[in-house]
Amino acid sequence: GAQTSIGAALTQMPNAPRMPAIVVLRAALISTLPWIPVTLAAIALALRFPFTRATWRRHVGIHVAATLLLAVVANALVVLGFSWTSGTFPGLMGLARNSVIWAAARLHVAALVYGSSVAITQTVLYLQRARTRELDLARIEAQLARAQVQALNAQIRPHFLFNTLHTIGQLWRSGQSDDADAVLDHLGALFHKVQASTSQVTIPLAEELAIVRDYLAIEETRYRDRLRTRITAHDAALECPVPPLILQPIVENAVRHGISTISTAGRLEVSAECMGDTLRLVVRDDGPGPNEKAASPGSGMGLRNTKERLAQMYGQTAELRIEGDAASGTTVTITVPLSAASAR
Repeated sequence: GAQTSIGAALTQMPNAPRMPAIVVLRAALISTLPWIPVTLAAIALALRFPFTRATWRRHVGIHVAATLLLAVVANALVVLGFSWTSGTFPGLMGLARNSVIWAAARLHVAALVYGSSVAITQTVLYLQRARTRELDLARIEAQLARAQVQALNAQIRPHFLFNTLHTIGQLWRSGQSDDADAVLDHLGALFHKVQASTSQVTIPLAEELAIVRDYLAIEETRYRDRLRTRITAHDAALECPVPPLILQPIVENAVRHGISTISTAGRLEVSAECMGDTLRLVVRDDGPGPNEKAASPGSGMGLRNTKERLAQMYGQTAELRIEGDAASGTTVTITVPLSAASAR
């Protein structure tokens, strides 16, 4: 009957080199095409019931049952295909019987097709999950770094404003009310710039230098002829992004620990220039130089905060260096990478 015809057709295929190519091709298609929907079904089931550490025990039974069922379905389609080409149909009972027989005989093929489909799908899912975890981790690290930098920015802001208010108090107590009023005017303009800048991770160097100029205007009012300042910056450096208030604490240290400690007029210079792929910022004063207490970079809040912010944003590619002696004063040099891609 149909089973004999199908068996004859299948058994003759590998041993019939003289068979027409169209017959061989047709037999190959009939034997292969039914496995396409089986593969798609296996992929769908792997997506619906994936193997994870928490679910593999529950899902393994589903996939074993699906392998047996799809093996019967695929071989039923093969039987139908050969029945159609031979012009015979064994009936529903014969179709079911032949499908089960062929499914049992070729169960290893069904298991191989199903298992390969599930394994490939699981691999793709694993790689997608791993990639998603990497992106999420990178996003979290970036958000954490940004939050830490903003926290450091917020920390330096009240410290700076407290010192400025302390200066105003000193002027009032010493009877210099006009100077105190002038400092208040400078402070109003300066507070606006500081408030706007410290809400950002980076600002153009030109904005940072504007803050430094306003701060030095306040200190020049306080020290009058005892403080001489000079700020120079190459045009190419003015648009370079820098952390906000990266120079102001250094300048403040130069005034408080350098200029204020000498009785003669002191000079404070701030310079910025591009050198290769780095931006170099220099704050130099002709005070007494770093003493042993201040010789450790980062020993004060301003320096420590600046070093922490540089480390957060640039890692090892940024540097803060303190040099000087009693003869030459103190020089603080900050070096940061020019490329935004270098920042964390």
